Amino acid sequence: MKKILFVIYSYSLGGGAEKVLSNVVMNLDSGKYDITIQPYADYGVKEEETPSHVRVCKGIVDMNQAGRLEKGLKYFLVHFLPGILRKRYIRDQYDLEISFNYQIPSFLVKKTPETGVIEWNHGDVYDLKNKKIKRMLQKRSYRKADRIVTISENTKQSICELFPEFKDRIELIYNGIDVGRIERLAQQEAPAALREHSIVFIGRLEEAKRPLLLLEVIRRMHQNGRKISLYYLGQGEQKEELLEKIKEWGLEEYVFLLGYQKNPYSLIRQSKAICMMSRSEGFPTVFMEGLALGIPFVSSPVGGVKELSNGGRCGVIVNDVEECQEAITNIVFDEDTNRRMREACRQHIKNYTMEKQKEKIEDLFDRL
Repeated sequence: MKKILFVIYSYSLGGGAEKVLSNVVMNLDSGKYDITIQPYADYGVKEEETPSHVRVCKGIVDMNQAGRLEKGLKYFLVHFLPGILRKRYIRDQYDLEISFNYQIPSFLVKKTPETGVIEWNHGDVYDLKNKKIKRMLQKRSYRKADRIVTISENTKQSICELFPEFKDRIELIYNGIDVGRIERLAQQEAPAALREHSIVFIGRLEEAKRPLLLLEVIRRMHQNGRKISLYYLGQGEQKEELLEKIKEWGLEEYVFLLGYQKNPYSLIRQSKAICMMSRSEGFPTVFMEGLALGIPFVSSPVGGVKELSNGGRCGVIVNDVEECQEAITNIVFDEDTNRRMREACRQHIKNYTMEKQKEKIEDLFDRL
């Protein structure tokens, strides 16, 4: 049995990479792999579904209990002296160590003659372009990787551009999704009944996801006579600012903050589209979940949306507020367009099943 360690930034924040890891360990062959998950940070927002045979360790930093000094010290150590943290928190020996994203998780994995290393990137690395120290640290980390997994063509291209010396180590593995499970959960009783012309935003209410920009789109649509409703599913530091803008723009009857939803699928299936204008994404799980339920999306040009959009048949990629407004109008208010896209979504998601992802992952593991 191969002993495997996954190192992830957090396994308790409800993020996309966390959900992907949960899906991966739920589907890997328990008879072939002895799996441990080591988070760097504990947030306590969401407990990911994890099979009983997978060990989930306590995070290195408790973000709710640790003081500023502890957080700062461990942040310094993980970047420049990760061996000190490993001596305390990662003591076992593994056949394969996998950093389940770049930067912090990748600094914590260790290459030895007995241990293979995989660095798994869930988004592009263009943000490192003008950050000399972080780019240098990532380059040092990539040197110890046997393989670098990317989840989209965009992610692959970003590494090839910034770190061309490692292009031969890159392996593209698309995320997979359990369509049947999502369909079953979508049939559960919904916490709210969405209006007829509704869209949903799913994610952290933070600047990187640009929830305020989407609110601006809705404001302009209402000014043009398009009475559309928007439901935010998530929580974050921009909640109060969103509430202020909703009140200022007189949108209280049309825009709703429903908070974090453990099961968002019963809400997604009622909507006309999922809409997000993020600055950066990997291979957005929320859009894949929407496709599984026949729900198209509108997105900024990030991560794997090009592949998921299926040439515009399942999603529309937009660059600004005007394009976003036009795309939402077409999808939400044109019934023929919405029906065609729904049908295309259900067909296209068959290219991203858990079975296909599992086959590629186990093949990679067995080669190292």
